[in-house]
Amino acid sequence: MKRQILFAVSLGLSLVINAAQWYRGNLHMHSKWSDGDAMPEDAVAWYRNNGYQFVCLSDHQIVQTDTNAWLEVGSKKLGKDEAAAYLKRYPASAHVKKEASKEFIRLKTVWELKRIFDRQSEFLMIPGLEVNRVIAGRQVHMNAINVHETIPYRYGDTPAETFGRIENAVRAWGDERQVPVLFMLNHPTWPYFDITPDVLVALPQVRFFELCNADGGHVHPAHRSWHSMEKFWDVVNAFRVEDGHDPVFATATDDTHSYSNPAGSARPGEGWICVRAAGLDAASLLQSMYRGDFYASTGVALDDVAFDNAAGVLRVKVAPEEGLSYRIVFTTTKAGFDRATETFDDPARGKKPAREGVIYSDDIGRAVKTAEGIEASYTLADDDLYVRATVVASRRAVNRTNNEPEFDTAWTQPYGWRAWQRRNPEKSRLSPRK
Repeated sequence: MKRQILFAVSLGLSLVINAAQWYRGNLHMHSKWSDGDAMPEDAVAWYRNNGYQFVCLSDHQIVQTDTNAWLEVGSKKLGKDEAAAYLKRYPASAHVKKEASKEFIRLKTVWELKRIFDRQSEFLMIPGLEVNRVIAGRQVHMNAINVHETIPYRYGDTPAETFGRIENAVRAWGDERQVPVLFMLNHPTWPYFDITPDVLVALPQVRFFELCNADGGHVHPAHRSWHSMEKFWDVVNAFRVEDGHDPVFATATDDTHSYSNPAGSARPGEGWICVRAAGLDAASLLQSMYRGDFYASTGVALDDVAFDNAAGVLRVKVAPEEGLSYRIVFTTTKAGFDRATETFDDPARGKKPAREGVIYSDDIGRAVKTAEGIEASYTLADDDLYVRATVVASRRAVNRTNNEPEFDTAWTQPYGWRAWQRRNPEKSRLSPRK
């Protein structure tokens, strides 16, 4: 539903955005172009048919532009029964060829998929890919959103160097072509706390990360001293904001690999974002995301999120479901928080790798107000570096993985951070990248 929205953007300016509305999307999913178990049409169709307005089919290492990518029928990648069912679903658009005694089906490119699925104001496919490699014994994964080709990139010797190089390559590609792009750091705790908060603290140019990847949590039982994902987020933003940098914004994604097994892992429909934008096009969606005008969710819908910059008030209103109750928690970190840390050893055990963990102060990420109900607000104190809201429903997560909250949850982005920096210009080193 279109409406007039008063919203204070993260730059600290109050704007009236006319005719903006919420669009639900998933920015991390796979198909048979890489390691997903669905043909590209079926992967995209699931989201179109289940209430989503946009997706990024982010297969590993490649934007799906090759017009000569064929799967052999009867192979491990495409079984005979699976191929027969596909041809029955898409008799007019399937591309089939035979060579000697073998039969092949061609994978559709992202541009072909866009012609099939894109509908103005209804559904949008955004091109993109996931880049990944093991660097220094750590899994390093990231998504490049709205890139139209597989861009050249160079890995580094460390995770931080790799993220920095590839973020720079993605941004340079977009700048050269005047195409809006978005770089996102993926599932930092997979497979076992491979990316730690200090990496993102040191890379303020990285503006987005997966707070909740529905299949991307740690795969080994965690040492009791490891941080939660929300603590990870607050640590990064506490250090960044107090040092005058932009915060990192949080997404939720499916990282879908399994479309046909409802009891399996990496299922569709478990983590998403809702972006408030003036239109359903890549430029409008990404512009809103860079403003922080979106929220992440595993099952809670929000009717409104509004930050009044002049008053320093964050207001959150839930779009409630019948029979559910809600709790709204406001979290902040105070200026002058304790920056001291201590380390702990997490030794190898079986397939679990050895890690050195870091314990951060309880000053970081404190709940400062909790309200029961569907609407609540919080007024910033002068020493609040930022404020964010977490909305928790009374419904338990279905088929929960260890990277999902126990109950359906939504998270707003942090607000008020630029106001604190402007009150403390001696500490502010505002990011030049907007």
